[in-house]
Amino acid sequence: VLFRSVYLVITAFDWWLMRTAARVLGRTSERLLHALRIKVFAHLQRLGVDYYEHELAGRIMTRMTTDIEALSQLLQTGLVNALVNLVTFVGVGVGLVLIDARLALCTAAVLPPLIVATFWFRARSSRAYEQAREQIATVNANLQEGLSGVRVSQAFVREDRNQSRFEGVAADYRDTRIRAQRLVAIYFPFVDLLSGIAAAIVLGAGSAFVASGAIPAVDLIPFLLFLNLFFAPIQQLSQVFDAYQQAKVAIARISELLATPTTVPPPGDPLPVPELVGEVELRAVRFRYRGTVEDALRGLDLSIGAGETVALVGEPGAGKSTVLKLLARFYDPTAGEVRIDGERLDRLDPGGFHRHLGIVPQEAFLFSGTVRDNIAYARPAATDAEVEAAARAVGAHEFIAALPGGYLQWVSERGRSLSAGQRQLIALARAHLVDPALLLLDEATSNLDLRTEARVQAAMGVAARGRTTVLIAHRLQTARLADRIVVIDGGRVAEAGTHDELLDRGGAYAHLWALATGAEAPAAGR
Repeated sequence: VLFRSVYLVITAFDWWLMRTAARVLGRTSERLLHALRIKVFAHLQRLGVDYYEHELAGRIMTRMTTDIEALSQLLQTGLVNALVNLVTFVGVGVGLVLIDARLALCTAAVLPPLIVATFWFRARSSRAYEQAREQIATVNANLQEGLSGVRVSQAFVREDRNQSRFEGVAADYRDTRIRAQRLVAIYFPFVDLLSGIAAAIVLGAGSAFVASGAIPAVDLIPFLLFLNLFFAPIQQLSQVFDAYQQAKVAIARISELLATPTTVPPPGDPLPVPELVGEVELRAVRFRYRGTVEDALRGLDLSIGAGETVALVGEPGAGKSTVLKLLARFYDPTAGEVRIDGERLDRLDPGGFHRHLGIVPQEAFLFSGTVRDNIAYARPAATDAEVEAAARAVGAHEFIAALPGGYLQWVSERGRSLSAGQRQLIALARAHLVDPALLLLDEATSNLDLRTEARVQAAMGVAARGRTTVLIAHRLQTARLADRIVVIDGGRVAEAGTHDELLDRGGAYAHLWALATGAEAPAAGR
């Protein structure tokens, strides 16, 4: 009865210990992974715009999903198994030496080929698993691109081509994984072969030792049993190795991402930005995009007074959008200075500056959520009355009120359930609610029909009232309403003035106006 009671207690304690270990390990690993996800996401938020212009979205998602999931599998199951097997391997090895050092020395004969095979396997498998992680990133990138462009693919009947491309990258990933598994299939059976050879050596040498009376027969049997335990952990590590190698490469990828510096770092001693008047100045600004050989801006000089509305016009690629990106501090100039209210933009506190900035891009981006949430995105604490007032100011209230849910109408991803004009009006309302000192409008009407463009132009006029506004005008009819028009050509300011002044000069703007309207370009100084 006593022995049964002791056995029951030990069994219950073993159950409790295993349950506690699993619970603690699972909780700890999930907390670590949660902290890692937050750290990676926070770093992605700090990276400059250029990172996202060069890196595929699918690859970024792989870092946040597949790579962290690979690390999760290792933390939750692999580490404990690896630790147990490692301790077993070392412990059994010590036990073999204690049973009989001579037989242990015979066993050591298989260690040199085991060590050589292990180094070979480690080198080859590391490359294979690294290629596999790169391939899965390509698969995810292709998937993301295919889903984002599914409407275009269907419109041009290119589904078969997209499927063929996806089959290609998926096959590359499959082949890489098969190569990795082929290495596993070579190495671990080889270890099993060495285990059999070691047993044969020990059995042969042990028989000779027993026959000569060097060792008693009772020592040979336990040694052979321990020998099986010596190689068993290596075999069991094959179950962990796949998770370990994937996690190893994933950690390297995540570390590489976290080590990527932002191209617009915050200043060491940032200047606070309590208020902005809105005076803007670009002094001899030069800028070159990464991976290009020519400057997008070549010594550009431009001054904009507080409360002035300036329209940037010019041929595609002249540098108009680059000017807006520098004013928003999405980039820092390669040379020269960008100043706001006399202070260099790169010396201001980034958060403080952006709270005084309003941006309406060419393609308005709306987040999943309600219409109200999207308008109040930059001011979450805004009241319903303030949100409605902003919508009324830019002429968005009428169509919002007509929606089934009104301001609480749910907006799908990127606002695809709304028209382009409706999205732009919501974006203008969002910018107006911020009450920015500097408003940037990046071709906000270029994708709209004439009727919707007229509504958005009126809304832009309301949003620009009383604040410094810089707009890129795709249509010159929009530019002529600005206080001043600046023609950008070849990365420099070609000319500046009002609509009538520039027409009188008969220069670059007059030529653009003639092309836009079909009229004959006026002679200079008409």
